[in-house]
Amino acid sequence: MAFVIRTFDYQETLGAKLKAIRRSANLTLSELSVQTKIRKSFLVAFENGDYGKLPDPIYARNYLKTYIRALGGDVDYFLEQFEKECGTCDFMKNARLPRRRASAWQFLVASRFVKIFVIAAMAVSVVSYMGYQIRAIISPPDLLVYEPSDGFQTAQARVTVSGHAEEGSRVTINGLDVLLSQNGSFETDVALERGLNVILIESTKRHSRPATEYRRVVLKQDGSISFTN
Repeated sequence: MAFVIRTFDYQETLGAKLKAIRRSANLTLSELSVQTKIRKSFLVAFENGDYGKLPDPIYARNYLKTYIRALGGDVDYFLEQFEKECGTCDFMKNARLPRRRASAWQFLVASRFVKIFVIAAMAVSVVSYMGYQIRAIISPPDLLVYEPSDGFQTAQARVTVSGHAEEGSRVTINGLDVLLSQNGSFETDVALERGLNVILIESTKRHSRPATEYRRVVLKQDGSISFTN
């Protein structure tokens, strides 16, 4: 290949000088790209001074060396001007620091945040549902006692205890099972002793804590105990 000796204008940019020696060698960018195995877009970036479109500085300098050698130019001279114009860090020199280590957060993309959020939301939902089910299982069933009222006084030897319990629950009065109707109501008579009687009404479901109600009933009798139907 024949080269034309050309005197540079030292005020010219690196790109202008590269373009000048390439044209002096009668080479197009496409031909030089094939010869050097360098992308044409990188060659264009060098000649236009568009250094932001070049790869990392260590690779860009190697491409520039190949470019200059293919045209028979002074590699050190062009590299020095590239350094001045580009101003990027040199990984090969100990006097300069390498690029700062990238944080792991920089690689987290929005889709990953969405995925983490969805998984966390599902986990919270499952835990909440399980907690609700556990509370429903162990919570005492509903229990209402209609009569007698607490502190009720009577002269009769029996008192009627009635109320309503949650469907599927078991009701006992003073430890004895009471039959529930289909709608959960119950009613039974309890024998009283003279003086203060404490009646315990208790309702439970499987694995639940018991629901308890107490009724204090006072039996007042002067003589013998009488039973009424």
